[in-house]
Amino acid sequence: MNYPLISLIIPCYNAEKTLEKCMISVMGQTYGNLEIIIVDDGSTDGSSQIYYKHQSQDDRIKVIKQKNAGVSKARNVGLQSATGAYICFVDSDDWVEANYCAKLFQLITNENADIAIIEASYEDEEGQVTFEKPTTQETTFQGRKALSLLLEDTVIQSHPWGKLYKYSLVKDLSFPENIKCFEDYSTLFKIFDKAEKVIRSNDKLYHYIQRDDSLSHDLSPKTAYYFYIAIMEVFRFWQGTRKVENQQKIAKNFVKKLLMVLKRILRQTSKEEMKNEKEAIRQSFTLFLKYPAKTIGLEYYFYLRLYYYFPNLYTKLISKK
Repeated sequence: MNYPLISLIIPCYNAEKTLEKCMISVMGQTYGNLEIIIVDDGSTDGSSQIYYKHQSQDDRIKVIKQKNAGVSKARNVGLQSATGAYICFVDSDDWVEANYCAKLFQLITNENADIAIIEASYEDEEGQVTFEKPTTQETTFQGRKALSLLLEDTVIQSHPWGKLYKYSLVKDLSFPENIKCFEDYSTLFKIFDKAEKVIRSNDKLYHYIQRDDSLSHDLSPKTAYYFYIAIMEVFRFWQGTRKVENQQKIAKNFVKKLLMVLKRILRQTSKEEMKNEKEAIRQSFTLFLKYPAKTIGLEYYFYLRLYYYFPNLYTKLISKK
């Protein structure tokens, strides 16, 4: 059998502490027909010494360097240079099991699917498991069902890694370069919206390393507002399609995330800070006031209205918790 080329894209920024393990795990894949694309997003540390060392030993490695412009730009550049029939992502501070690509390829070809998904082990920097994600049986989903699960954000989540995509789904894709983080949350739904079939496995072949200094874990008020922007982009998409299942769960998930973002911003800013951002969030709540308590839950129903009609009272209330 002639195995098709998989383009494996690794965005890299100041990753000298983790890149070695990441690259060794990628280079050691049992699936050999790989194009390994390192996109260096303006690193100022010793990352280049690591990837150039491995490039001299493995001609599958392609290195692209750019001025620092963020992970979205790095992923977009990687996609533009990819020549494989399938696309896969690995972050430079994570690592994968040796059969990561082989399992994903087996899944996607056996089911003639558009996207294959495996699970991750969520670990700290010492390799200790920090989170046990509930699992479901290995399942094949039709496209609309997979999209609804992505929007629910439980069984399927909006991170680009841990998945294999047919190139046709991502060839015209562009991760948003105007937001600093949560770019994956506002992008994955665009891919899933094109998929007709998605296959998922419970095999934990991706090691996601949770670091205290990462942008996604440092939910500063500014970072939290980036998440708000991403949430609203996905919500507007959902409003326009509505051809998915579990509408109530999806609506509740949006409200839950918005209130989480709002709480983080209010608790870490003074009354005069980020006034425009706070008002933008308050005004966006008008889109959610139409949902009854039985759809989004009594607690969320109450807090939405409290902040929309009495923002000062809501701020005092949550600041005491």
